[in-house]
Amino acid sequence: MLEGYTNGLLMGLSLIVAIGAQNAYVLRQAIRREHHWLIAAICSLSDLGLILLGVMGLGALVEASPRVETAFYFFGALFLAQHAYRAGRDALLANQALTIDTGSQTAPRRGIVLNTLALSWLNPHAWLDTAVLLGTFALHYAGPARIAFTGGAVTASVSWFFGVTLLTALLSRWLTRPRVWRMINLGIAAVMLYVTWIFLDAGMALLRG
Repeated sequence: MLEGYTNGLLMGLSLIVAIGAQNAYVLRQAIRREHHWLIAAICSLSDLGLILLGVMGLGALVEASPRVETAFYFFGALFLAQHAYRAGRDALLANQALTIDTGSQTAPRRGIVLNTLALSWLNPHAWLDTAVLLGTFALHYAGPARIAFTGGAVTASVSWFFGVTLLTALLSRWLTRPRVWRMINLGIAAVMLYVTWIFLDAGMALLRG
């Protein structure tokens, strides 16, 4: 169970930390201190829904067909390897920094809620990363171990959104430094390569029967 929880935590963090539209919005609003706790709660609950859909819904559908399950493992390995390559490339070659608009205009609460929901549920990458990849990886476990994996992924999501919201005000200048994001991207690449190997190993095991 500990292995399942740890892998769920690591994979959840590696998928969620990469800066995309949702995370950039979370960081921007946290720096502005504008409905930031509400946004963290909506993002966490949305991620919980996507994780459960992936593990319980998609996972069950994929598991019902060995051929589909095998295909998903190899597709996941390919996708994760691409993620690892991009993270490694950004860490070694790019001079990236997180740029956030901190304008003074305050958005209404209703607009904030709708925008956060749209970034969480209408984002194809969120569905692919959270529902498809986590749902497929969860097939590696059964029973209590799968529950532990799900718990690890949920812990990663809640820890990220609320942790970032809590710390961003104190670390906003630090978080915008290119060197920091090089280190983060190297960590993401390492975890992605580890998970890629697990996906490939699981797919090969199914092919061998």
